[in-house]
Amino acid sequence: MFKPITYFLFFLCFNLFAQSNTIQDSLYNILKAELNDTVRANTHYELGWYLKLQDLPSAKSHMDTAMRVYEQLKLPRKIALSHFQYSVLHRLAGDYNEAIKDLTAYQNYVEKVKDTANWIFSYYEKGVIYSQQGDLQASLEQFYAANNLSEAVGNDDMVATSFNSIGLVYNDLGRYQDAEINFKKAMEVNKNLGVESEHLGDVLNGLASSFKNQKKYNEAIEYFDKAIAVYKKNESEFGIAIASYNKALTYVEQKSYKEALPLLRLAYEKQKVNGFNTELLLTISTLAKVNFELGNYKKSESLLDEGLNLEIESKLAAKDLFFELYKVYDKKGDYKKALDFHETYVKYKDSIYSEDNIKSINLLQKQFETEKKDKEIIEQKLMLQQQESELLNKKSENKFLWALAGIFLLGIMSTWFIFQQRQKRKNQEILTLKKEQQIKSLEALIRGEEKERSRIAKDLHDGVNGDLSAIKHRLSKYQNQTGIDLSEAIGMVDESCDEVRAISHNLLPPALEKYSLRESLSDYCMNLNEVRKEQVSFQYVGNNFRFSKSAEVTLFRIVQELVTNSLKHADSSDVLVQLTSFEDTIQLTVEDDGKGFNKDKIETLGLGLANVKSRVEYLSGELDMQSDKDGTHFNITFNKQNLNEG
Repeated sequence: MFKPITYFLFFLCFNLFAQSNTIQDSLYNILKAELNDTVRANTHYELGWYLKLQDLPSAKSHMDTAMRVYEQLKLPRKIALSHFQYSVLHRLAGDYNEAIKDLTAYQNYVEKVKDTANWIFSYYEKGVIYSQQGDLQASLEQFYAANNLSEAVGNDDMVATSFNSIGLVYNDLGRYQDAEINFKKAMEVNKNLGVESEHLGDVLNGLASSFKNQKKYNEAIEYFDKAIAVYKKNESEFGIAIASYNKALTYVEQKSYKEALPLLRLAYEKQKVNGFNTELLLTISTLAKVNFELGNYKKSESLLDEGLNLEIESKLAAKDLFFELYKVYDKKGDYKKALDFHETYVKYKDSIYSEDNIKSINLLQKQFETEKKDKEIIEQKLMLQQQESELLNKKSENKFLWALAGIFLLGIMSTWFIFQQRQKRKNQEILTLKKEQQIKSLEALIRGEEKERSRIAKDLHDGVNGDLSAIKHRLSKYQNQTGIDLSEAIGMVDESCDEVRAISHNLLPPALEKYSLRESLSDYCMNLNEVRKEQVSFQYVGNNFRFSKSAEVTLFRIVQELVTNSLKHADSSDVLVQLTSFEDTIQLTVEDDGKGFNKDKIETLGLGLANVKSRVEYLSGELDMQSDKDGTHFNITFNKQNLNEG
C-alpha cells in the first residue's frame, strides 16, 4: 500500500509547521527544512498531486523532481506511484497516449506485488481516459469495477468518486434519471465522510448538469453555484473552470448569450493558463458558438482555429468543435468546407452514440452540388470574356505592363529580404564575437587571480611562516640560556604560524592540488568545523566525476565565496554545501539559516556575489538565488560538457 508516504508527510506538515495556514504552505516549509533526499522527494510528490487541479505546469515540475530522486535512489514502489500521478497529469493535459503508458507501468508494479486494493485507482483512471476519448461503454465498465472493489475494501472516498463518474457517463448517454440516482448516491457517501472536499463539488456539478439536460434550469443554476463555492473553498482551478463552463451552457440553452459570455471567458482563461486542454477545447467550441449567435463571426472563426491547433484526442470535445466550424463556413457560403466539417462531426458523433445524421449530410451535399454547378457556369462566362479580351492588343499590352511591374516589385522585395537576412547574420556574428571576447577576458582574469593567490600563498608559507619559525627558535634558545619564561610569547608565535598556514591553505588548498573537487570540498568544510563555532556540512549525491582543473578550481572558489559570505554576514548557525551529479548536469547548492538579505539591493553587498556571478557565467551555469528572513539558498546548475571544456 502507498498510504504511509501520505500520512508521514501530513504528520510533518501539521506538527513541524503548525503555524502554516494551508497544506501547500506546510509542504513548501518541509522543502526548506534540513531533511533527507527521500523526504524532500516525497514532499515534491505531494505538491505535484495537490497542485494538479490548480497549476498543472507546476504540478508536473514537482513530479519531475520527485521521479528523478526516486529513480536515483532505486525505489520501485515510489516510482510506480509516480507513474500513476503522471498518468493523471497527462490525462488532464489531453495527452491520452502518454497517460496510458504511465498507467500501464503503474499496473505492472501493482500486479507484480499483488496489491489488489490499488487496482481501484487503475480501474478508475482508465474509466476517465475512455470517457474523454468517447468510448462510453468501456468507461462505464471500468467505473463499475472501481466502485465494486472500493466497496469491498471499504474505500468510501473512491466509492463516492466512482458513483459520481458513473453519473457523468449516464449524463453523456442522455439517461438523466440513471445519472441523478448515481449522483445522489455519491452525495450521500460524501456526507457520511463529513469532509467538504472538491469531490463534493464534482457531485454537485454533475447533478446540476443532469438538471440542465432535463431543462430544469433554475435547479441547475442553483447547484452550479453550490459547486463553484465548494471548488473555490478547495482552491480547485479545474473545478471552478468546469462548473463555470457548465453554468454557461445553461444560459446558452436558454439563448441568454450575454449571461453566458463572462462565464465562458472565465473558464477559458483558467483552462488555458493551467493546461487543461481537453476541457479548453469544449469551452472554445461553446465560446465560438456564443460569439456566432451574437454576430461576432470573425471572433468565432478565430477561436475555432485555435481549437483545431490543440489536436486533442477526445472525440467528445472534438465533435462540438467541428459542428461549430460547419456553421461558420455554412454562414460564409463555403459549402465544400462546411460539408467536410459536418461529415467529421457526424463521424465523431456516430462513433460515440451510434446515431445517424444522413439527412443533414444530404442537405449539405445538395448545397455543395448546386454551388459546383454555379461555379461551372461562372467559369464558362469568364472563359468567353477572356477570349474576347485576348483579341484586343491594348488589353495584352496592359497585362504585359502589369506583369513587368509585378516582377520589378518582386525583385525589390527579394533584395530587401536578402539585405535583412545578411544584416541579421552580421549582427549575430558581432554578438558572438563580443561574447567570446567577454569569456576570454573573464578567463584571463580568473587565471590571473588564481596565479596571484598561489604566489601569495607560497610567500606566506615559505616567507612569513619561515620567519615566524626562526623567531620561535631564537626565543626558545634565549629562554634556555637566560631561564626567563617566554612560553607565552612562543605560544603566540605558534598561533601566528597556525593562522598563516590557514590563510595559505585557504588561498591554495592542498587537497585541490592532489584530489578531486568532491574531496576538496569535504576537506574544506571539515577544516572550517574545526576552527569555527558554526556547523558547516557537506553532502554529495551521484556518481564520481572529474573535470578540468580550471573548472574544479572555479567551482571550489564559488563555494568558498558563498560559505564565507554566510559565515561573515548572515549570522547563521548552520551552512549546508550539497554537490549533486545527474546524468548530464552538476547541481551545486549552498544554503544557510541566517538572516538573509534584500535581493533588490544586492549591488550594495560588496564584490563577493559579483565574483560568484562572474565565475558562474564563465562556466555557462545558471544561478538561482532565494533569500528571506529564514535564510539564504543558492542553487547553481552546470552542464557537464561545459565543465569538461572549461
